[in-house]
Amino acid sequence: MTRTLSKKMRSILVAVLLSMALAGCGRTTPETRTEQVAANAVSWRVLGPGGGGAQYLSTINPQDPDHVFVRCDMTGVYVTTDGGKKWRMFNLRTVVRDFEFDPSNPNTAYASNSGVYRTDDRGDSWRLVYPRPADIAEEMMTGDHADQYFLTTDGRKIRTIPQVLVDPDDSDKLYIGDVRPDGIRVMHSPDGGQSWRLVATVGGSGVLNIFPGAWYGSPAEIILFAAEAGWRINVESGKVEKITLPAEMIRAAEGGSAQGKAVFYLAVNISEKNGKLAGGVYRSDDLGQNWRQVIGGLAADWKSGMRVPRFYALAVCQSAPDVAYLSCGYYPRPLTDGQIERQFGIFKTVDGGRNWSWVYRATSEEMLSKNHKAAWMMEDYGPEWGEYPLSLGVSPTDPDICWANDWGTTYRTLDGGGLWEQVYTERMPDGSWRSRGLDVTTNYGIHFDPFDPKHVFISYTDIGAFHSFNGGQSWVHSIEGVPSSWRNTCYWMVFDPDVKGRAWGAWGAGHDLPRPKMFRSGNFDRYVGGVTVSGDAARSWRRSNEGLPPNTVCTHILLDPDSPVDARTLYVCGFGKGVFRSTDGGRSWTLKNSGIGENLNAWRITRTPDGMLYLLVARGLEQGRVVDGAMYVSGDGAESWRPLAMPPGTNAPNDLVYDPTEPARMYLSCWPDTAGGAETGGGLWRSEDAGASWKPVFRQDAHVYAAAVDPENPNTVIINTFDSAAFRSDDRGESWRRLEGYTFKWGHRPVFDIHNPGMIYLTTFGGSVFYGPAGGVPGAFEDILDPTWQKWYGKY
Repeated sequence: MTRTLSKKMRSILVAVLLSMALAGCGRTTPETRTEQVAANAVSWRVLGPGGGGAQYLSTINPQDPDHVFVRCDMTGVYVTTDGGKKWRMFNLRTVVRDFEFDPSNPNTAYASNSGVYRTDDRGDSWRLVYPRPADIAEEMMTGDHADQYFLTTDGRKIRTIPQVLVDPDDSDKLYIGDVRPDGIRVMHSPDGGQSWRLVATVGGSGVLNIFPGAWYGSPAEIILFAAEAGWRINVESGKVEKITLPAEMIRAAEGGSAQGKAVFYLAVNISEKNGKLAGGVYRSDDLGQNWRQVIGGLAADWKSGMRVPRFYALAVCQSAPDVAYLSCGYYPRPLTDGQIERQFGIFKTVDGGRNWSWVYRATSEEMLSKNHKAAWMMEDYGPEWGEYPLSLGVSPTDPDICWANDWGTTYRTLDGGGLWEQVYTERMPDGSWRSRGLDVTTNYGIHFDPFDPKHVFISYTDIGAFHSFNGGQSWVHSIEGVPSSWRNTCYWMVFDPDVKGRAWGAWGAGHDLPRPKMFRSGNFDRYVGGVTVSGDAARSWRRSNEGLPPNTVCTHILLDPDSPVDARTLYVCGFGKGVFRSTDGGRSWTLKNSGIGENLNAWRITRTPDGMLYLLVARGLEQGRVVDGAMYVSGDGAESWRPLAMPPGTNAPNDLVYDPTEPARMYLSCWPDTAGGAETGGGLWRSEDAGASWKPVFRQDAHVYAAAVDPENPNTVIINTFDSAAFRSDDRGESWRRLEGYTFKWGHRPVFDIHNPGMIYLTTFGGSVFYGPAGGVPGAFEDILDPTWQKWYGKY
């Protein structure tokens, strides 16, 4: 079977694979994985404009510059084999920390996170090589973000492996740094990951990089840099020699080798000492015995007393180590009026750091270097959004090829920085945007225009909102008229079912709610937000928030469909403020908190057909103390509220839906709490009596974000979780099966496609929106070979 399949062949493969699975065929074998990767691409697809969130670690195949891996901080991993024209997202259970290509085999690469994975088919499939599957007692997912780690049969907890090294002289030899509370365990495999042994344990809280002794003629050695220390390690004897660093803490360690000589660079924070700059970039040509500062040109406009420059990512061409690229987050440029202008971008050196020059230069408002072919993020936000690169990756074999990842985009140069081109989206002829497959966005809902079945709206974190007028094929930004200080997040929106084009949106500058990281500092009131109204189907908005405090982050908005068309009643949740009601179509708002307790983290509000209102108050934090969430009910239009008993052992209600044919039948999604390393009080609960009593219908250690009831068959319920899975029940929660083919780590809300029965949208925390069959893809290949160690294997 060839790697590239025609559209017709993909369709045939999908039909064959589905029929085989439904006929009771066994699980996927390695021989069918390429076909099933193609089937997945047809059956599940990711919607959105592309980009949107922080991206990192562009890693270029040394033998194929069009083959690149990228990761994000939201658990998605991405691979392109055509230089970024299109990407495939895949999932390795949690956030990837490192990629490493086998320099002798272009098809083989490694990825590390809580374990080490190996691919032998350019990223189509992966298998876990550390820890060995046989040594895993349990795959754990604990904490607010369902942090994934391995518990081994000998009681070890393996959480983070920041770096992998493949020996360039013998690619069967692998080295990793396994970070533990007592230090870094340096592990060695002589056989491509089949077996491992401990070489040494060295000090440090994290591994920045590992370099091969083969670079300098000592194949029995490696050099490891942690943030606080450097180590020269003899792999055979375990002897460790500490390398003296030029600073107490380093940000990055990179290097290369030419003519049998190794070169290392370290990036450290800059400070002013005695009127001069200390720090920046250091270089060593003698294995770290001596370091010299190499910052020529990096501070040409700096003068004593000014704020010092800030540098972040560093990348060095391994085969031409005199060439390096450096990202700059703050560069002070004096203006003629005495003001200091902040500039940022990328510097490059071709002479080992003696001289650096700009190859990409911008301010918050302007691209100064005029050499960036950008897309919607630059057009809508300017350079300020993406800012400086968080990560840089240089081809190991071609110093002119460099990729950059920033806060929302990925771009590359093929000519040494003369021209940079984005690789995350493409513009359609009508000016809309379609993702190339590099999506890093959190979203809360899918919203359907009742007057236009092709008009679909996504409420996003960080990038506000987008909508599509062609059924999700391409997307247009929907932020015109929204105050710039609110635009970070559109938590929800609602169309008026009786007035064409009328809609309301709930906005806020505080993103990622209800995750407690957002209010852990106790200063949540600094975030602003409010309500907007549109009369042209969300093409433009205007403020509609009289009576709302300016620092109201609005997380949900609900329309009463029985209210007068010319004086709509609306309810809005203000996080930390409570519930507001409008009886004039959103022109003015009144606080309606009577009966609500001290926790005012109003999160979501639901209305049943009989007019009853149900309020979910999110679990909170106050001065480090957990504040329980709560539920309330109102039968008088929010004039008063009374508490509704939570299911026993729960304190974090996250979502509430009801059966449209039996509204007293409700499903409550709950977020678990961690106690003693175990998750309790989560899962899905069902009530048959409008919340008077509850029955658990899904396991309480699950991080269930939301549920959806199939409007075509209310016996069918789908839940999405933070646990690398979504699940379906066809008997109101009595039994479940996993939606195969979907494995994104952090799932949000399932939304049935009202225009296409049998299809579903799955919103996510960081992977945009997945769209596919509501029954999943039976027998789909799911990125990882031999998944018997996974949390859900054999259970659903």
